[in-house]
Amino acid sequence: MKKLYFIPFIFLLTIQCIVLSGQSFYFGPKGGLGLNIQQWNGFQRQPLIVPFGDIFIESYDEESPSSLFAQIGYHTRGSAIRVLNLVGGSFSNSFRFNNLVLAAGAKRVLNVNAPTRPYYLVGIRGEYTLSTNLHEYEQQMSTFYPFDFYVNKFNYGLTAGGGFEFDFQDLVGGFIEITVNPDVSFQYDQPPIPNVRNPFTGNLETLRERRIRNVSLEVTIGLRFLRKVEYY
Repeated sequence: MKKLYFIPFIFLLTIQCIVLSGQSFYFGPKGGLGLNIQQWNGFQRQPLIVPFGDIFIESYDEESPSSLFAQIGYHTRGSAIRVLNLVGGSFSNSFRFNNLVLAAGAKRVLNVNAPTRPYYLVGIRGEYTLSTNLHEYEQQMSTFYPFDFYVNKFNYGLTAGGGFEFDFQDLVGGFIEITVNPDVSFQYDQPPIPNVRNPFTGNLETLRERRIRNVSLEVTIGLRFLRKVEYY
């Protein structure tokens, strides 16, 4: 848990460096779709595709292609099952972890003079799980589905990706971005549980350990508003 303390600190420090320095900066909303993956032993899971949203701030220096950024947003992590049988029936469920996400990092533009400018970024994330939907499965073979009790509320991970930014006018622009966001910590950490009755066979079994990480591929679009500070 102590490893998480540095992420809000870096997030706040980044904002302080950007805003309190008296320099120009970008800010704005961003959002898109995330393809979320989890590997659950005992469950053949499929990706969960859900929308997300953030607000961000980014430093700006006309003489440098590099900048710092920080952002905060709401992201749903998880996975899904979808089954369609030959007689037309279907079945689906999803494990959802609704997270407040803080991120901070560095960005570098590759061609500052181009109308459409490619860039790449790297950063770190801290996440707090606000809620889950695991309670929906408490009455459905509850010993075989995950329990809220073993959900880690605090998690951390990395962010890396790139995109293209462009200008609409002097102080307003946009961007398209793709990032991959693997967790380092476990979203779900359950030890082995003995003497669990299998609802299909009636036999007592030991549930295996479940230690589950999130991985998310996110496609983002956003608006960039420039607060430009000029000295005379």
